[in-house]
Amino acid sequence: MTELRPLVRRGSELLAALLVAGLVGAATYLAIDSLPFAEPSWLPETFGGTLAALVVIAAGWLLLRRSTGPRTLWALGTVGPAFLASSHLSLLLNGTPHYLFGLGGDQLNRVAYVTRFADSPAIADPFYADAAPFYPPQWFWVGGRLADMAGVEGWAFYKPYAILTMAIAGAIAFVAWRWLVPARLAVLFGLTTSVIGGHTNAYEPYSWILICLLPQVVVATFLLCARAAAARAETSVDRRPTWPLVMTIGVYLGWAALGYTLIAGFAALMVGLVVVLHAWYHRADRAVVGALLGRLAAMAAISAAIALVFWHRYLLAVLGGAETEPSVANDFAPEVASRWPLPMFEPSAAGLLCLVGAVWLVVTVWPGGAGAATARAAESMRARLGADTAAGHDVDADTALRDTGPLPSSGRRLVLARALALTVVAALGWYVLSGLRAVTGSTLLPFRMIPVVTLALALAGIVGALTLARWAIRTSPGPSRGRVTAAAVVVAGLAAVQLVQHVSDEDAHFAAVARENPGVPHDILGAIDEMTDDRTPSDLVVLTADPSLYAYRPFHTFQAPAQAYATPAGRYEARLDEIRRWSDTDSPGELTAAIDSSSFRGPDVLVLDREGSRRWIFPAMVNVMPQSQNNVREEIVFVPRQFDDPALFDVREVGSRMVIVRR
Repeated sequence: MTELRPLVRRGSELLAALLVAGLVGAATYLAIDSLPFAEPSWLPETFGGTLAALVVIAAGWLLLRRSTGPRTLWALGTVGPAFLASSHLSLLLNGTPHYLFGLGGDQLNRVAYVTRFADSPAIADPFYADAAPFYPPQWFWVGGRLADMAGVEGWAFYKPYAILTMAIAGAIAFVAWRWLVPARLAVLFGLTTSVIGGHTNAYEPYSWILICLLPQVVVATFLLCARAAAARAETSVDRRPTWPLVMTIGVYLGWAALGYTLIAGFAALMVGLVVVLHAWYHRADRAVVGALLGRLAAMAAISAAIALVFWHRYLLAVLGGAETEPSVANDFAPEVASRWPLPMFEPSAAGLLCLVGAVWLVVTVWPGGAGAATARAAESMRARLGADTAAGHDVDADTALRDTGPLPSSGRRLVLARALALTVVAALGWYVLSGLRAVTGSTLLPFRMIPVVTLALALAGIVGALTLARWAIRTSPGPSRGRVTAAAVVVAGLAAVQLVQHVSDEDAHFAAVARENPGVPHDILGAIDEMTDDRTPSDLVVLTADPSLYAYRPFHTFQAPAQAYATPAGRYEARLDEIRRWSDTDSPGELTAAIDSSSFRGPDVLVLDREGSRRWIFPAMVNVMPQSQNNVREEIVFVPRQFDDPALFDVREVGSRMVIVRR
């Protein structure tokens, strides 16, 4: 029971941080949403820049004060990241009820998923009524259930929910770091995580909530392996059990499998790499190797048990002989995926921070090479400045600086550097594998690793910058130390302001698209309600030329908006062939018979584009990867005579569309 207390205490602390960050994020969102900014204008950005400067000043003052206690640091580490993320996104999206990119692209799929779970807690595919789901539902399920509790429609809840997720990410990242590094450094890491997330991954909040904890998991795996090896060899005085780390890492991997398959796979790869590297290092000792592999197996078992909460349905369907098509989820190669992520060369404060991080990782991870060269350079500089004699240099002052500063011990610093360096190398290795797979006409979605690389380098940059500042202060003559310290603080503060107030070009474009998003199609939704009498939306299967309908109502669909969003069990291509076959029929009777004979549940409602009086069109999306367009539109044409039987079809013209209900 005594060994269980630390795990319970940390779980409680994580929950408390989540609640505090959620409340701060919600309050910030509501406050900013009520401000009367005119759109479009630069006033929200102007206000946001001032907020950023004030936050940096307040955080810097608290971190530099030696009298700042643990409780104040905890409050800063939870409130600060939550406020930064929520204020940044709330100002960016002020004046629109939609999140980044509105209901375009991937957001349509995500909003539809939240809408599905706002209607019912049952695990289901976002589109198909008769297919095992393939898209991990965890984040969307929570959002849908919260929307239902709040009495808000899923599509309207998506924006605040996404913003709150980004707010919570930095806070829980701080709490996880607080268990691994000194509190002041954990605060800096939490604030940096919040800002980097806003720069690189705001479009995908459900993956960021996992990525923000990935570096901590890698560090924890290093510590787990070191403790397990030392305990097996009986060379350590640290008798703390390793099972809490095994459980924590296993739960994270299982949770990731419920939320984002790609990140879960990469995280599992990282954990496996760390264990294998340690096993190779201790390969001469079979007992240590066995202990390490045993803990890896335990983590795999825990994560698999959690993952099966969702994945069992799809696996059972496949094992039961259900027909499936190959997944094309990875068949996406945007321009950004054609280049390796090198954020350290971007002309910005974030780029400079990543550059410092890259240098620090090289210097620290290979101390026999680059580390020795750096030490010689420092010694040479110290000799030229006379830092050891005339500068009033004394060991006691250095010891005091080391004891009260934010940097961890040299041993923990090496573990941190190795973990972050391995993360960066593995992410770049993912690019290599994806590049090799490109010859097969597909990818491994390497651009999803950009936030991972940027976060790891930025965190390393924080430690590197602190190390550089300490070195500059320690090697300066005594009378100059105050000025050097002041210069370091001012430069760091100005860089932090630039970092916090930055808005990426992509996010600015996505925010503009969100504001231009058409309103709710009340006319079409109203027509469907009237024409289907008392049937609820979740009872209907709809074939529609307007996929936004799925975001506003929990309709099931005969065909997903694009093949990349479709579960392989839904058989997108086979359904497309069915629709083509229906369009070739000559009469209402033939069309009805064709729909009824389908191996899939046929549509109850069809919403088609009207072009003139003789062409009613369903625009199908056809995957053409590896072409740069990725998807092309195919017009499947129906004609009015196919529905010209009031006994079989109820037809209504609504604007530029035809709403057709099967009787």
